[in-house]
Amino acid sequence: MKKFSFRLEKVLNYRKHLETRARIGLAEAVGERCRREASVKRIEEMRRDLSDKCGGEKQMEIDVFRYRLYHDFFRKLNDDRQTADIELLQADLSVSRHRSALMNESMKKKALERLKEIQSVRHRAFSDKEEQKELDETALISKGEVI
Repeated sequence: MKKFSFRLEKVLNYRKHLETRARIGLAEAVGERCRREASVKRIEEMRRDLSDKCGGEKQMEIDVFRYRLYHDFFRKLNDDRQTADIELLQADLSVSRHRSALMNESMKKKALERLKEIQSVRHRAFSDKEEQKELDETALISKGEVI
């Protein structure tokens, strides 16, 4: 009986490799998104701290120079926050692209695995049929009957 061999085994291995690369890409994109989100939170925390500090000094009659310094720093933090928000949106898009690429590669790999399974079942059924045919012929020959 001939052993089953899947002719597209190399293609299946390549699909597995591509799926693994897509998983790695998704993990990297998710990590980058987390870093961007942490950056947004850090900037927001700095804005809150500055606002609290500036509010406390307002009660003590802050001088013009210090007020302008706080104002400029607050404007810089607002600009940084806008930039960080844009980068966070880009990271979200990247995660979405990587997730869809992973799903695509996974579907292609699963299609080949399913084809391999179907061919294996067919090969097994054919082999069982051939083996049964050989056993029947052997039994008939041993009884002395010729087909």
